[in-house]
Amino acid sequence: MNYRLSISKFTVLLLLIFCLNKGYCHSRVFHLDDYGAVKGGKVDNSKALLKAWDDACKWKGGSRLDISSGPYLVNAVLLVGPCKGPIEFHNTGSLIAPLGLRGQYWIEFRYIDGLTVSGSGSFDGRGPPKQGSPYLPTLLRFSFVTNSNAQDLKLINSQTTHFNLFACNNTKISQITISSPGDSPNTDGIKIGESNGIIISNSTIASGDDCVALLTGSKNISVIGVTCGPGHGISIGSLGGSPNEHVEQIFVSNIKLLNTTNGLRIKTKATNMVGMVTNVRYENVFMDGVQNPIIFDQNYCPPKTCKQGSSRVQISDVKFRNIYGTSKTNVAVNLQCSGRNPCNKIELKDIEIKYQGLKGKTISSCSHASGEVYGIQVPKPCI
Repeated sequence: MNYRLSISKFTVLLLLIFCLNKGYCHSRVFHLDDYGAVKGGKVDNSKALLKAWDDACKWKGGSRLDISSGPYLVNAVLLVGPCKGPIEFHNTGSLIAPLGLRGQYWIEFRYIDGLTVSGSGSFDGRGPPKQGSPYLPTLLRFSFVTNSNAQDLKLINSQTTHFNLFACNNTKISQITISSPGDSPNTDGIKIGESNGIIISNSTIASGDDCVALLTGSKNISVIGVTCGPGHGISIGSLGGSPNEHVEQIFVSNIKLLNTTNGLRIKTKATNMVGMVTNVRYENVFMDGVQNPIIFDQNYCPPKTCKQGSSRVQISDVKFRNIYGTSKTNVAVNLQCSGRNPCNKIELKDIEIKYQGLKGKTISSCSHASGEVYGIQVPKPCI
């Protein structure tokens, strides 16, 4: 008897027994077209999408919901788990939101372990938003999603945030393209809160607000290989609106910031709410024509009607390494920290940000900030 063949047969037998016991024996594709969906962008296909999702979610062998053409008009839908096995939402076609959609979200995935959202198709939120309109919806939202992936997606023209992750764990986002006009208000690219173990990589984000926004509860987040512009850069915060808000263990690397309003920003409100930003590392970041390349703003006040005060959010252990390029303003490094809780353990290593204008040079401005500097320093450091 062939020993290797016997081992192979035995392995197959074990896998078959496991499959039968667990019920994960084969996967199945569920096509949206099979549920009576009507393409063309005029008929609401929400019921067809929800039914296809329900059947796919109940399938034990792992499933894929396939959207291969379009455009399909879809109203706000909540796609809920838990599912019986791993599930993929595969869009190579086109989904479009109704004009004037209102609510908290357009497409939301909730309570799912082992979700993949993929495909080269588009999710069109049909912006721009209307000024003063309440309840503008997030385009795509993951809530309580774990061990999952979002890859090769096109998110366009959201009325507000394009992609929001809340209470998610161990989720990878890669090869995402986000596109909305630079003057569209509050159209953040990717916004994360109360989530742990998120990796964003190899993506392009053009928006009217933060390209990536890390809100309270963001922990162990990596942003790698992202090109941002237009937009407001990579932001942490704002924090200080509620007690004990915190962001920690953030890694930002190999980033391009092109003509953005801000570059690398940490923003907190000057309130009595205690909070923390710590263990943050930025490295290998290129900036071209950024207005505020490196900025801490601990008196952040968008309405401009806040009382001047001293933030109780502590910024500590933040490292900037190999940050280079050009600034549209003279102040390239602007660390305005709290007098009550000064920034500490700030590291500036190999910073070279030159003024883009014809005359003058970049400068630094610091208040209540301390730390260490190494290597090239343009502008001259103030910590």
